[in-house]
Amino acid sequence: MSAQSTTRVNGIGRVLTMEIPGTWVAAEPSPEVELFATMPPAENEFTPNIAVTALPYTGTLADFSRKAMSSLASDLREGRIVNVDEWAQRIAVNDADVVVEDEYGLPQAAHEGRLIEYTHRNPEGETVYGVDYLYLENGWAIQASTTTSLPSRIIFDDAFQQIVRSIEVLRSPNRDDVEGRRIEIGSTLDRIATAAEKVEREELFEELARSASIGVGIWMTGEALARTSELQDAVLGRLAAASDPVLAELIDLGIVENGRLSALGELISVALTESVVRVRLTGRFGDGETMLQIFVLGPWAVVAAEQGYGPRVLNQPWHPDDPARFNVQVLPVTEVTSAMLRWAGAGPAWNLHLEVPFIPIPLFEERLGGEAPLPEGAGPVTGAVWQNPWFSWGLDVETNGERVDPIHYVNAGDRGHYRIGLADNPVTGAGEVLLLPTDSGFISRQFEDSLQAAIFGRPTVLS
Repeated sequence: MSAQSTTRVNGIGRVLTMEIPGTWVAAEPSPEVELFATMPPAENEFTPNIAVTALPYTGTLADFSRKAMSSLASDLREGRIVNVDEWAQRIAVNDADVVVEDEYGLPQAAHEGRLIEYTHRNPEGETVYGVDYLYLENGWAIQASTTTSLPSRIIFDDAFQQIVRSIEVLRSPNRDDVEGRRIEIGSTLDRIATAAEKVEREELFEELARSASIGVGIWMTGEALARTSELQDAVLGRLAAASDPVLAELIDLGIVENGRLSALGELISVALTESVVRVRLTGRFGDGETMLQIFVLGPWAVVAAEQGYGPRVLNQPWHPDDPARFNVQVLPVTEVTSAMLRWAGAGPAWNLHLEVPFIPIPLFEERLGGEAPLPEGAGPVTGAVWQNPWFSWGLDVETNGERVDPIHYVNAGDRGHYRIGLADNPVTGAGEVLLLPTDSGFISRQFEDSLQAAIFGRPTVLS
């Protein structure tokens, strides 16, 4: 940010300083928050904001990250971790002041840091999207927490990173700072990721499992869901329920009241039959398929889910008597992306490049269906990915009969998500499957991008 377009503000404890855009407003934070700033409030819109804390700390970054994740999950209402990744406040430059790139052509970090992405429900009942940036400097554990509405996150990513990268430390901790403000927590390390990256990587699977619950809805049979779509304007006889178990189910659920569709039933019925934007996630685990369907109707969406990653792979609870029932929810369209992430099991993991990214198509298809021999040349990362349970899924979005470009992934559990592509193997020249590690933060943005592309009739940005 240029000096002409920004304002530099000092923290309440004179520990940190940062630059904010000239239109933003710095506020006097609570005592535990060093810096706080927001965009100017807009009516009926969530106001993006940043809050920065600095705690005296002499431990490891892995422990700091685990403490931050634990606090986010326990202290926030419906807090769910979406993604954890490397991040650096400062980028490495050489003697000629040119940015240094790593082996993948990306800017190389000048130090270690963490990025934690998460969703939670704010006091007004909205699901919002947070990204916290963590790093250690001069004896401080610094945590910059940024929050936006879920749909607008992609718009503010660059602006927030620019603000966080402007943070400067003004002083080291003194005795008054240290008293009563230490971070004490131990973390279990991810053995595979630590060995592959040659630096400590904390275990993330507990957060991934916690983030895989689809949420509370009503349980409907497929027959009841289909019947709901047929009942618009219908008037049902009083005795019909006695001889029709499907109708009896709809009455018990409150979908039908006094012989007609209730307000809830009407909303579900209209969405099922008249929605212009339809989203489908099709999952596969072993030889079984499962599906999440979303029907968008104005500001609302009806979500009808069969068992996703959590129940299928992690044995998380589903309907106790009938595993084939649908979990049906009516959600604001702004919360659809969160539901999709949870159903697909897209959560925090260390996304590592495979030693053998190209896989012959027959071998890949064999592995999708169950067990298969390891690819030739497999190392520890490929071996771990291969041995984990696979939940593959694809996204299809339709609007007015036209499809947004579909995307396909393999969820390899604690080894993360891999996007499925086809490319020519540069060694053999044969067309093979290419598995590309993809963090769940990017998948979240892909979901939102595909949804908005369908709603607003524009091309996707994140293909």
